[in-house]
Amino acid sequence: MKQLAIIIINYNSTDHLIKCLTSIRGEPGGEHFHIIVVDNASEDQSCLKNKVHSFDADLLLNQKNRGFAIACNQAIRYCSEEFFLLLNPDVVIHKNSISNSLNYLKSKAQTGIVGCRVLNPDGSLQLACRRSIPTVRNSFYHFLGLSKLFPKNQELSSYNLTYLDEKKTNEVEAVSGSFLMFRRKLVDEIGLIDEQFFLYGEDLDFCYRALLAGWQVEYYSGAEVTHWKGQSSAQNVSKNTAHFFEAMKLFYMKHYAPTGHPVKTHTVIASIKLLHVIKRILHYLTSSPKIFSKHRMVW
Repeated sequence: MKQLAIIIINYNSTDHLIKCLTSIRGEPGGEHFHIIVVDNASEDQSCLKNKVHSFDADLLLNQKNRGFAIACNQAIRYCSEEFFLLLNPDVVIHKNSISNSLNYLKSKAQTGIVGCRVLNPDGSLQLACRRSIPTVRNSFYHFLGLSKLFPKNQELSSYNLTYLDEKKTNEVEAVSGSFLMFRRKLVDEIGLIDEQFFLYGEDLDFCYRALLAGWQVEYYSGAEVTHWKGQSSAQNVSKNTAHFFEAMKLFYMKHYAPTGHPVKTHTVIASIKLLHVIKRILHYLTSSPKIFSKHRMVW
């Protein structure tokens, strides 16, 4: 029986998905992994079957995009393996990274979740691959840009833990859902991924619930992948930006509001809405044709 189920949620990312599957099967021992692709109503869904099956992977086709978390849970229920790996379709696996991560997780009885070094295409570290659970305090530092100005300051850079050596394994509070490995035993204890989160935030919530239940979350530096970040979400920036800020609000209301002061809660939610508006304005200004040109001015 296979020990690891690799779950990939696809949405209009077939070209990247094929590269991802190729990198998985190219890993030594990769033929022993159980791969499940869940397609969330991609436009080219009719062409997926033969492509996915050629990698000896299972394909679950959804006729409606009900969100990332629901699709993940659909695959988890489908599997009987002891360990799971959530993997984005726009991820390419580096040599032995899945096997190394699995062996590391199996060797750490108190560790429920393991993430790895997630790299940008230029080789730099994607900061979200190891981070703290967002709080009002560290989010304030992050959105003001203080964490970027003082990346080695333990207080100001706590959001993305940039003061830590990326080449060293560390216990952290959260890892990225682009490569998130966990035990079935953890799911049995804390439950499935929260389906209230449509896109974004579900990985933070899952990690936080693991921490609250006494499990450890670890960033494992002995494995790395390249993530072509945002290939699916970039297809509708406005809608997915809304999902991002909705996830922020949902996370706060679920984990902090029940024990917080109502005034603080209203202030935080208002701030999230304001950030969303600012983000939309900035996106409009940067994506629209130039307001000023050599020949004319548009007001």
